[in-house]
Amino acid sequence: MAAYTVTVAGSERHDGEEPYTYVIAADCALDAVIRVLAHHRWQNEEDDVIPVSVFSGKPDPNCGYFWNELRET
Repeated sequence: MAAYTVTVAGSERHDGEEPYTYVIAADCALDAVIRVLAHHRWQNEEDDVIPVSVFSGKPDPNCGYFWNELRET
């Protein structure tokens, strides 16, 4: 499994709120997006969630934004 950074936006995007970013371990980018969408929908009890971006690896320590850690430790 590899680390992927996935950014999703929920219904708060309609109010100008920033999206949420997660780092997750997955077999491929598609699996990472599906798992993050499911987690975000469950955690926030909402269905209006869309993927914004995905890339392999984790953000740089000086990236300027916070991410949620979903990899097992």
